Amino acid sequence: MRGYRNAFRHRGVAVVYIICIMTVMLGFCSFAVDLGRVQTGKTELRRAADAAARAAVASYSTTGSASTAASAGAAIAALDQCDGAAVSIPTASIVVGIWDNTKSSATAFTATSNGVPNNTTTFTAVQVTASKKIPLLFGACIGASTSTVNAVSTAALVSIVTPVTKYVAAHGNPWLAGEPKGTLASVPDSNYTSNGSSKTHPWKNDIANPNKVDTSSTTYTDSTQVASTDYSSGEPWGSPVKVPVTPGSVIQISVPDDSNNVGTNSGYLDNTGNGISTYASGENNGTYAIYSNDAANSNLNQGSVTTSGSELGISNIAAPLNSMLGVFTDGGVPADEGTVPSGKDYSTQTERDYGSVEPQLRQMIYVGDGQSSTGQQQTIIVPANATELYLGTMDGHEWSNNQGGFNATITEFDIELVH
Repeated sequence: MRGYRNAFRHRGVAVVYIICIMTVMLGFCSFAVDLGRVQTGKTELRRAADAAARAAVASYSTTGSASTAASAGAAIAALDQCDGAAVSIPTASIVVGIWDNTKSSATAFTATSNGVPNNTTTFTAVQVTASKKIPLLFGACIGASTSTVNAVSTAALVSIVTPVTKYVAAHGNPWLAGEPKGTLASVPDSNYTSNGSSKTHPWKNDIANPNKVDTSSTTYTDSTQVASTDYSSGEPWGSPVKVPVTPGSVIQISVPDDSNNVGTNSGYLDNTGNGISTYASGENNGTYAIYSNDAANSNLNQGSVTTSGSELGISNIAAPLNSMLGVFTDGGVPADEGTVPSGKDYSTQTERDYGSVEPQLRQMIYVGDGQSSTGQQQTIIVPANATELYLGTMDGHEWSNNQGGFNATITEFDIELVH
């Protein structure tokens, strides 16, 4: 009988051991679940913070508004989830500043709403700080019912290539963008007249010659040639300036209103003291003359202002005379490529004061001097399939007799996560 009693006694101890082991195993399982949940939460929160930082810096680059950028970042974050709930990031935790890539990541970001990046070592950036409390199972047993996860993400507008400066000649007809040598543009409409019956200034076509881009403001005295004609070939320099671009990137263009932008005929900035003072924005002594491309609508009278029609596969535009224009192509010949986008109207200052513009391929846009009338840097978003940007000037017809031009600095950016 005593042996049976000992057996029962041993069986009772085994039950206690099993309960203890199961409790420990359950604890480990709960801990593993908690750990996995926290790690997943960290990953999800970091993903949301990254998306918010990208959206915020993109918004700031196009609007120049820190509050708008913060709202844009918070809205994007709310589309992501962390631990099964929408991520909520206060706008106060989305901060505009400057990223200095010469410093360590711990000190590279400086919060400032008015810093000026040099786009070489310092760049416009937005830093997002996010946090989330994750409920715990095992932790609750030891008095820690939640674990707070954090994420800090910084996105910057980083220059893809070194900024380049191009001379945009006044005789660069932007409707000749991408056209092969010898292509005619600025074809006279049926109602064209010049200087009454005397026709002392006959309308001449512009002729594409990509290898003959003028960088001179020389005044030609040969009366048998129109100004800006290449004497060696007799061909007017009509082609606009080409700038390679990266699809989907962000571009900012700057044209300083100083003596580097010199012209020798009415309509372009001149530093000789003779009163000529038109800038890349089209402003001339406080006024703007709005023009459209006469050749885009050959059935309309010369000087008609309209956004309808097109020339050589590129849309028409209403923009200030002598202002700088731009158009994107995919490397093909625009005249051979499908439906032409609608024309854009920049006839008012409000329309010219855009914060950002996202044109289509072959849609002519107003670039001006790259800034709004209040000094805000404007941004151009490169179309998804674009590989080339062409810059020229606005005229109604006959660019080939224009002289002078503008020095334009083009900076291309990409949005990068830097921290």
